[in-house]
Amino acid sequence: MPVSQGGSDPLLTIVDRVVRPISLYIGGAALLSLGMLTITAVGFRYALNSPIFGASDLKQILLLAVVTFSVAHSGRTGGQVAVEILDSVSGPEITRWTDIVVKIIGVAMLTILSWQLVINGINAADYGEASGSLTIPFGPFFIALACGMALYGIVLIVEICSHIRGYSVRHHQDSIEEE
Repeated sequence: MPVSQGGSDPLLTIVDRVVRPISLYIGGAALLSLGMLTITAVGFRYALNSPIFGASDLKQILLLAVVTFSVAHSGRTGGQVAVEILDSVSGPEITRWTDIVVKIIGVAMLTILSWQLVINGINAADYGEASGSLTIPFGPFFIALACGMALYGIVLIVEICSHIRGYSVRHHQDSIEEE
């Protein structure tokens, strides 16, 4: 059922069912770990006067994991900053086509970004780039970040297809209680 009949695209439902658990469970676990590590490190540093060796390395890696696994879901739910001036000035048909153009540009940028992250990951592995204290190799994390950006690119491609097919692309914020 296209927009005129008020339906939502079944492809977007499938994308939501894939992206949401990845973001909530893997990204959420990384975020909880980051929070617990930060609290523990602060406690050890100030209460016991004994900082945890390598805590900053682990925090960097966990923060990268949070970003990696949340970008696609954030884009899908409308959690990113957007300026929606055209909605009030123009009609829904013009807004639909400007959304398509902007999302095509976004897919192109994410493709370049993902490709460069893969190249950086390969170079990091070849040159032995690693974190300062624990020498955690950076290569796999560049690749993981490339996968996260590519997943967001896939989300944008599906949204473009939905726009072209005449479906409404809504970015509604959901909660765990809905599950």
